[in-house]
Amino acid sequence: MKIHMDSFGHQLEQQNNEHLSGLFFAQIACVVFAGGIAIVTLCGWMVPAIASKLPDGWWLMTQNTALSILISAFAIILIRNDSNILVIRFCGLAVIIFTTFALYGYINGQSIAFESIKIQGNLTELSDQVPIHSIIFFYLYGASIIVAKKEKNQKHCNNARDFLTLLLIGMVLVIFSGYLFSATSLYSHSTETLVSYHTFVCMCLLTFTNFVRGVDGGIFSLFLGSGIGSYTARVALPWAIMGPFFVISAINYFWDPRGASQEIQIALSATLLSLMFFFIILWLSNKISHLENDLRTLALTDEMTGLYNLRAFSILGKQAFLESLRNNTILTLLYFDLDGLKKINDTQGHQVGSDMIIEFANLLKTNFRRNETIARIGGDEFVVLSKNQEVDTAAKRLADAVNAANARNNKRYRISYSEGKIIGKAENFGSLDDLLTQADVLMYENKKRKKLVSS
Repeated sequence: MKIHMDSFGHQLEQQNNEHLSGLFFAQIACVVFAGGIAIVTLCGWMVPAIASKLPDGWWLMTQNTALSILISAFAIILIRNDSNILVIRFCGLAVIIFTTFALYGYINGQSIAFESIKIQGNLTELSDQVPIHSIIFFYLYGASIIVAKKEKNQKHCNNARDFLTLLLIGMVLVIFSGYLFSATSLYSHSTETLVSYHTFVCMCLLTFTNFVRGVDGGIFSLFLGSGIGSYTARVALPWAIMGPFFVISAINYFWDPRGASQEIQIALSATLLSLMFFFIILWLSNKISHLENDLRTLALTDEMTGLYNLRAFSILGKQAFLESLRNNTILTLLYFDLDGLKKINDTQGHQVGSDMIIEFANLLKTNFRRNETIARIGGDEFVVLSKNQEVDTAAKRLADAVNAANARNNKRYRISYSEGKIIGKAENFGSLDDLLTQADVLMYENKKRKKLVSS
């Protein structure tokens, strides 16, 4: 069993590694794309010929912003390659320094311009001030680079990084909602000082790269797992993030604002959001319920025969034992052991032995009642626990059914079993295990008696 569990764990680990490889590839692609945008923008600031060929509004990404993006992308590559931790943290510090220059310009109304990379000519009067939204974003991102860990056991670094990533996600969502709902104060100060589209794209890409860092050993690793929680997180996350934006956008698009007050629109938005999350919770709860039932079945069912396994018998048997103690009722335990299974496995193969086990299990299910606990507790050992003390009729039906099965001409084996039966009140036994042990002893006595008779 331990070998099977190790193999299963190895398969899960291999599957997670494949997912991680895909995420790491996407991380590098995002880094390259964001860095490319920053490089092109910096070239536009340095070379007038390039600036003239760039699309309108390229200059809305200032030199400070472009340098911060480029250094951030470079730092992610260093982190991915496990480079020197001091170099990585120096990159984070550089991002914070450039952001501080931008903050100085925001407070004083004039930026500390890098004249060596600033174009001359007709575009010298372009605003190079950075909006406060970008400043906050790069302060957070620079800090997340500085807390890059060197040792995997530095959990406090992981926690700080993941917390900063959550704040970065919040910043991105604020700017996105500003664009979506035309709330210009959420992404700009003026038409010349704002978070441009290409800057926002770079922010999204860099936030994703930080998210991937959290997937590899952080709180976001939950999204990579194969359990119920991971499945629920992967399904619910897109709806939880994008659902509110979709609902409110739909109301703004379809509802005529002249016909309703702002209060009505807010009320409708709240109602639809509540319904959306209600259906999400309902669907997830139903899905989780089915998954739990499947897990319960796997945990309590013998895979080969479909009968209860030893774990299930222990749970149900203890309940029946306690009920017998409370009500002073009779319990009957039948213990079956197949004869000659090892010889069949050795001479005809384990598949034939498995066929015999499955057929005997089906005969047990056919000839005993459904309210009786039937379980396979070992390789060739079966038990039937009944609250009915008159099970002799069912045992006789089983014996007749086994004889009928053995009479078939196409049989490669002959079913034979030894039986031990214990009848009594629970108060006469120390525990369910005691009851099981006594039935086992009787079964082996009957098996020895059969061998003596046959010899």
